[in-house]
Amino acid sequence: MRMHILLVDDNEDYLDVAREILECHGYTVHTALDGVEGCEVLASTDIDLIVSDIRMPRLDGLKLHAFARATEKYRQTKFIFITGFGDLYADKIALNPGEDYLIDKRTSMEDILGLIDSLCAGTATGDLGLQKP
Repeated sequence: MRMHILLVDDNEDYLDVAREILECHGYTVHTALDGVEGCEVLASTDIDLIVSDIRMPRLDGLKLHAFARATEKYRQTKFIFITGFGDLYADKIALNPGEDYLIDKRTSMEDILGLIDSLCAGTATGDLGLQKP
């Protein structure tokens, strides 16, 4: 069974590169340019993992996260915040250990893919070498 990932970012170049890499590794990727589009995808599709930028127009990643957690279907879905502004948000986001992750956008795609692979396989350990709660 292919895992369905929602990838949300207002940087179209980053979104395209990340989508291509994830698809090449066997994932079905749904993309959105902001939280509004992300909510629409969540409402119409079954998603196994959410990867979202924080700072976006219309609806940011924090509000997308709140929407997902308020929706029964996505209450415990793994959620990766990916941002270039981690220092601004690290103390302001209520992350649920084991479900929510915060990583820097400068993290290599290899490390991000490793995190995604381990979360989707259910083999994630407490030490993934990335910034998280």
